[in-house]
Amino acid sequence: MKTLVSICTAMLLMTGSAIAADMSTTQQKLVDMEAAWSKAIVAKDTTAVSAIVADDWMGQNPGGKMEDKAGLLADMKSGTTAATSMTNHDVHVRVMGKMAVVQGADDEKSTNKGKDTSGAYTWMDVFENRDGKWVAIASQVTKTAP
Repeated sequence: MKTLVSICTAMLLMTGSAIAADMSTTQQKLVDMEAAWSKAIVAKDTTAVSAIVADDWMGQNPGGKMEDKAGLLADMKSGTTAATSMTNHDVHVRVMGKMAVVQGADDEKSTNKGKDTSGAYTWMDVFENRDGKWVAIASQVTKTAP
C-alpha cells in the first residue's frame, strides 16, 4: 500500500512539474511574440503583425480611440503611425488555460500623423490560443508621464 501511495504521489509531482514547465514555455513564447510584434512595427512589416493579431482584434490607443485590425494595418501601411525604435521591458505573462494576459512597457521613438509621440508606454495585450496558435485579441496602450 505504501508503495502504491508513493508511486501515485511521484506521478502527481511529475505531472505538476510538466504543467509548470509547459507554462514557462508558453510564457516565453508570448514574450517572444511581443518582441516580434514590436520589431514588426519598426520594420513596417504588416504581414508579421497580421499573423500576430487576430482578425477580430480590437485595440485602444493612448488617446482612448478604439481600432480594429484593418485600421491598425492601414495606419502602418500609410505611415500614419510609425516607429523607428521600440524596446520592450518589464513584460509579465499570466496564462489561464487558452487565454493569456501580457502586460509590459516599452520605450519608443514614434510618430502619429507626423507628430512626435516618442516616449515611454505601458500596455496590455490579451491573447487566445486558437487551434494551437496564440493570437492577440485585444490591446490597450497608455503613454506614461515624463
